[in-house]
Amino acid sequence: MTTEQYVFIGIASILMTWGIASFIRTLQGSGKQLMMVLLSIGMFSSFYYFNYTNISNYDPNYNVDNDIDKVFQALEKYLINNPEDMNAKKVFAEYNLQIGNYNEAYQYYEEIYTSNIPKDIEVIVGLIESTLLSRPDIISYDLNDLINQSLKIEPLNQKALWFGGLIARASGNFELAKERWSLLIEDPELPIDMQQAVNEQLVLINSIKE
Repeated sequence: MTTEQYVFIGIASILMTWGIASFIRTLQGSGKQLMMVLLSIGMFSSFYYFNYTNISNYDPNYNVDNDIDKVFQALEKYLINNPEDMNAKKVFAEYNLQIGNYNEAYQYYEEIYTSNIPKDIEVIVGLIESTLLSRPDIISYDLNDLINQSLKIEPLNQKALWFGGLIARASGNFELAKERWSLLIEDPELPIDMQQAVNEQLVLINSIKE
């Protein structure tokens, strides 16, 4: 690396550190602790990356799964030491959902949902999604109620409308499914693949009604 590149990295690091520090100062209690854990891992990984590329035969096909596992393990350890931190469990639930650990995600979302903390849209929709994907033997709540709760909070939430349509169709309420998907397809920010999926469902419903 050239001197100019090192200078650029140094300036960028200072600016990032200042921004991160300002953000952390706004956090409280366990949220600040959790953010410090994750940022520490991220900073260590970045430092290791820049140094390793300059002193060894760097492999451009390096697999980042190891770093992801470290974050996962750090968060898991944090939850063991802070079992009452529902915000941390929310992060962990979302992480499990993203990597395909649907049963674990469902367990965490259910625990958060049944706790005394206020229910937000992410928790409710996450519980719906993880329930549909994990298919638990016993469900202690009504999925339709969860959909209605989420749409009351955010009427145009993409996931709530999508899953709400699926649940309505599965219940035989094709009109409600069509209503929800029709709202969803009008969202200009809906990804192209989701537009295609929604259109296919609408075509299917119309063919059934005919």
